[in-house]
Amino acid sequence: MHKFYISILLVAGNACLLFSQRDSLLEKGLANQKAGKHELAIADFSEAIKRHASEVAAYVKKWDELQKFSEFERAEKGLELPPIDVAFAGSYYLRGISQAAMKNTDAATDDFTTALKINPKYSRAYCERGKLLWTLGKKYEGCYDLRTARNLGDTLAKELFDEKFCWNEAVLFHKEAVSKLKLNQYDVALELIQKSILLSPDSVLYLVVRAKCYSGLGKLDLALPDFDKAISTLPKNMDAHFGRGLAYYTKRKYQEAFDDFDNAVRINERFADGYLYRAYACEGLNKVQSALYDYAQVQRLKPNDALAYYKSGLLKNESGDSKGACIDFRKAASLGNTEAGDYAKSCK
Repeated sequence: MHKFYISILLVAGNACLLFSQRDSLLEKGLANQKAGKHELAIADFSEAIKRHASEVAAYVKKWDELQKFSEFERAEKGLELPPIDVAFAGSYYLRGISQAAMKNTDAATDDFTTALKINPKYSRAYCERGKLLWTLGKKYEGCYDLRTARNLGDTLAKELFDEKFCWNEAVLFHKEAVSKLKLNQYDVALELIQKSILLSPDSVLYLVVRAKCYSGLGKLDLALPDFDKAISTLPKNMDAHFGRGLAYYTKRKYQEAFDDFDNAVRINERFADGYLYRAYACEGLNKVQSALYDYAQVQRLKPNDALAYYKSGLLKNESGDSKGACIDFRKAASLGNTEAGDYAKSCK
């Protein structure tokens, strides 16, 4: 037991304050806080904090230093935080409550943050900091804290997460990410969709977008697990199958690519790009007739798609069907494919 005769037990991440029969600064501070005398409460909590301030300061300094390293680097270098009594978090949390009541928002945020550095499972501290950040207009940061508190079992945080429309924050970041993805700004899109995923980690929609960002950046080994998770959660998601198929095709895993493209067109029989890329996979597997069938499906669904005619013409030409190839080349050329035009010139 510490000198100030107080024991702070942490149950499910929340601080349950149990005092000994002897009076204490924290007990006095709580009484003042309950009475709305927050200036006096802050003074009491500050006096209590002084008793372990040097130990906490050393711990926080080390905590800040370790944030410069990734989790892997910390493990590799053997970097660890010094031991500290998580009960110390309670006095900072309580002072933060009174600081917030006095509209001392910066001081309150600092106190909640210190409490969370000491005890990263302190759900109510996350909840209170989240509420404070949200009122300051930092909606994403606030929602993220509320989500963390909710995941740690805080029922109030769960209610507030829904009440403050934190799902909408995730949706907004998703929309921005998709717009950047269409412009091939993969790094920017990735940064945006990560925020959506932090608020809603099980969303198939967000996982697929992140996977596409990874694919665009050439990080296929990161993209595939996201596609896998999305498909395992929602097997009928055409976008996820098609995206994973593209990743497998890039890795020259033609059978896996074929299976995904096949699933995509089974889900949506009018998905022209699914047939187009299934044809590519078929070519990789030397399934000529299957590839030609798929090119024909693309021509049926997108009759003005010059690429499907051109690719079909190439495959027919390689297979010895010069007449059929010329028909496709002429059609592709009429639709503006210049390469097909060169082949068409040699046709009789």
